Amino acid sequence: MTSAGGETRARISEALALILVSHTAARITVGDLLDALADHGFGLLILVPALLNAIPGPHIPGFSLPFAIAFVVLGAQLALGWSSPWVPRRVRRWSLTSSGFSRFLSHVLPIVRRIEAWLRPRPSWLTERAGARLIGVVIVLESIVLALPIPFGNAPIAYALVILALGLMEEDSRALRVGLALSLLALAWNAALIAGGVLAILELLGYA
Repeated sequence: MTSAGGETRARISEALALILVSHTAARITVGDLLDALADHGFGLLILVPALLNAIPGPHIPGFSLPFAIAFVVLGAQLALGWSSPWVPRRVRRWSLTSSGFSRFLSHVLPIVRRIEAWLRPRPSWLTERAGARLIGVVIVLESIVLALPIPFGNAPIAYALVILALGLMEEDSRALRVGLALSLLALAWNAALIAGGVLAILELLGYA
């Protein structure tokens, strides 16, 4: 894939791994990640927190809320037609240890590399501004659902966001179509969970 200047742009897994190799400080900041992967724009900012939510682990109440807020901000920027993401300075200073980043990459890089074999630039209206606006709206809707404490509801949203993020980063309209389809299914699944929960509560209260 080429950048605006005509140079070949590193693949996602290569760029992520290069950060770890080239970074010598004890901690890696959000700003470091953004500067190293500037060409990947919105996709990177959506991919990393989406992967954190997609990795199986113990349920922690409220874990998804800060990520949901970030997704709302990014989705709104896409929906408004912004060409590059705006990130507050305070957020750019957030950091994690280099060892923690290494452990994170050890979990996600094999997954990303398998998905990358399926990705390549496929231009269409989805890779242009009109498509980005639609994707932004979908991300905002998913973010709202992600913020809700719905058992078994977060993972499908996170998986859909991962595919959307990869599609944005590689400008792959096929991946974006799959991500949008998964997003609709994830939203429908969460709607069914909510409806089932409401019916169960009504039945317990004797109203059903």
